[in-house]
Amino acid sequence: MTPSLRKRQPDVTLFASWLLCLLIHPLNVFAATAARSDWAPIKGQQCRGSYQQPVVDPDQNDNTIHASAGSALSVRDHSTTLVGDIHVKSNNQVLKADFATIDAATERYTADGNVSLRQPDLLLRGDHISGSLFSATAVIDSASFLLHKSRVRGTATQVSKRSNGDLSIEHGRFTTCEPEANTWAVNGSSIRLHPSEGYGIARNATLEIKDIPIAYFPYFRFPIDGRRQTGLLMPSAGRDSDGGTDIALPYYLNLKENLDATYTLRSIWKRGVMHEAEMRYLNQSSMNTIAMTYLPSDDIYDGRDIIGIDGREDEDRWLAHINHLGRWGRWSSRVNFTSVSDIDYLHDLGGFTATKTQFDRALSESDSPALLRTGALQYGRDNWQATLEMRSFQELSQLQPQQYAVLPQLSVAAQHNLSTATLTTKFQLTEFDRSGEVTDGSRLVLDSRLALPLRKPWGFLTPAARVIYRDYNLNSALAGSEDSASLTTSIASIDTGLIFERDTKIRGQRIRQTLEPRLFYLYAEEDFQDNLPSFDSSPLTPSFDNLFREVRFTGYDRVGDANQIALGVTTNYYSVKGQKLVSASLGQRYYLKDRAVTFGVTPGIDSTNETSPLFAAMATTLGPVSVTASYEFDTDANRSNRGFFSLKYRRDNNAVFNFTYTMTEQSIQRSRLARDEEETDLSFIWPLAPAWQIIGRWNYGWGKRQTIESLLGVEYNDCCWRARIVFRRNLEEPRVIGLSNPGVPIKYVIDRRADSGIYFEFQLKGLASLGGRLDSLIHDAIPGFIAR
Repeated sequence: MTPSLRKRQPDVTLFASWLLCLLIHPLNVFAATAARSDWAPIKGQQCRGSYQQPVVDPDQNDNTIHASAGSALSVRDHSTTLVGDIHVKSNNQVLKADFATIDAATERYTADGNVSLRQPDLLLRGDHISGSLFSATAVIDSASFLLHKSRVRGTATQVSKRSNGDLSIEHGRFTTCEPEANTWAVNGSSIRLHPSEGYGIARNATLEIKDIPIAYFPYFRFPIDGRRQTGLLMPSAGRDSDGGTDIALPYYLNLKENLDATYTLRSIWKRGVMHEAEMRYLNQSSMNTIAMTYLPSDDIYDGRDIIGIDGREDEDRWLAHINHLGRWGRWSSRVNFTSVSDIDYLHDLGGFTATKTQFDRALSESDSPALLRTGALQYGRDNWQATLEMRSFQELSQLQPQQYAVLPQLSVAAQHNLSTATLTTKFQLTEFDRSGEVTDGSRLVLDSRLALPLRKPWGFLTPAARVIYRDYNLNSALAGSEDSASLTTSIASIDTGLIFERDTKIRGQRIRQTLEPRLFYLYAEEDFQDNLPSFDSSPLTPSFDNLFREVRFTGYDRVGDANQIALGVTTNYYSVKGQKLVSASLGQRYYLKDRAVTFGVTPGIDSTNETSPLFAAMATTLGPVSVTASYEFDTDANRSNRGFFSLKYRRDNNAVFNFTYTMTEQSIQRSRLARDEEETDLSFIWPLAPAWQIIGRWNYGWGKRQTIESLLGVEYNDCCWRARIVFRRNLEEPRVIGLSNPGVPIKYVIDRRADSGIYFEFQLKGLASLGGRLDSLIHDAIPGFIAR
């Protein structure tokens, strides 16, 4: 299969096109004779209809001429004259007219009066036509034209059709709007459409909106279908409080069918001129992206008085990104590398302007203020796989401790079925590195687990035994740390549960209910680990699901000791079709001894408590509404530790409503700067009319009584054009800044600045789009948003 890159719609090839973003304003002008006969209205839809064309008779795909008329006069070897209600069919073409003459010697025809010429994907109308049915050429005067697939239609003084399907249009205008919504049109003295190649060219062209000339182009190249074409993309425009007016002009290069590039010239009023470049290569075994940006001498960036950084002026800003995914048989590879010049880059300048890359998606899906740099080579078989990986981070938060780099890590994981038992084994050898006066070194792990899962329709029983061996070889050890250590930790567990079912009715509807009690016993050996570094371990966030895990820390540097029982019960309600309607769970852990491995000081955790907090969880989906909730109550301290509530509403007409409430007791937060003690997050996309919708978000922190992010916008979107305007205000990442006064020592305080911006996007459907960043911004702010 021939690989193809994702589609991009290039537009004009003159720099003057970017003026559109400053001049276009909300805007049925255009004659549509050719289109109306093929227009089928669709009631109640955003698009008011669709173009339809008659099915071509397969018997007419030859050079035979079939003609009918009210009367006919034929002179042998000379000509045939047809009069009244003429239908002439030949070579997948249908000619209709009031009067026609066909010359036998030259095999050409002329026709007058209510002329129409139809062939697959094309309809021409006019007053007079001449041409050849055999060579499929024609010239039509006072013409209108319609290309069904691309929705391009228009009028012209004269249209010439070539045998290859190209159209030459003299003194014409065209649009892709439906007849009922003629908002924009391109008017040109000479227009050439190349349907087979997917583009058109207009000379001495004027873009008109509501009959008002907006821009003039001596030469104007535009797409007429989804194929990629070299040329300028329409610009993006926005404004924020830091950088001022931001205008970007991307130029797209379609180098090969599997290779393309985009260069963007971006002007940020207060900062300077920025350059962005991206190249993508695709083949049968890999997808590859290389991208970078460069802003020389940022006029306003000065390091924001960050601790350890002197005030700077005219700082160079840059971003570099490499993304690779490959597969060759059982081998696979991946590379994801991103680096920025400073921790403020993404807040000040954002991601890439013209495209949404793998980097943008990875960043938007991560809550950690860090850029991941990873490369891996993997080989897999049916029951085992081996991975060689290198991983590091660039921290983007001044308050976030630097994470260890993995340089490299070799992992081999295998699973074997031994009769009814399952043996899983993992071997891992890792070299950890971090700059500064910290402990680093290598760690070897061998993790083996044998489980005997026994399952029946009425319940299950899974006894398991696990052994984790760790061996450390350390250097640069801090005081109190060991140079080497070896530990072997044994873990045993029994996971068992019952499933009770009954049929019931709720409001007359048959419902199947299950009641599922569950017991989980865990024993883990106690090993002294406080003198070992923590390369990749941190406490797991307590939850109902984590009650039934064998470990309570991530990674392998801490393996928690345990002698405990977890009890839980879950009830589910199912429809007669098997759809889960409601699920609710309640559970708690009971400790049979105090915990010795506590990972230093963990906020809100008392290792001598006899019980864990009580955990509750609930989820339901009823039609367009879904609700999820969780709650953690500390029975020993008699307080609420955590709470979460989420309501989502989805409707077919793109209506979206989200409401989320989160609560975290301040005393158990690992970082008090991570989030507010109580937050609400409300977001929505709501239709106001068939083509209008309002967009909004309000994320508020009730503990500090401040808005974390607010967003409000409006969108108009129909088949012809789309426009959005969005206002956004958000708090940036907290940082430590230095406050200085003459004669007074510098005072360092934690600061979290607010930024605001106005973003505008305009798109002429089928011609060009202005912007692209708004889709990414709204997608990250509003769960459930789908770009239309």
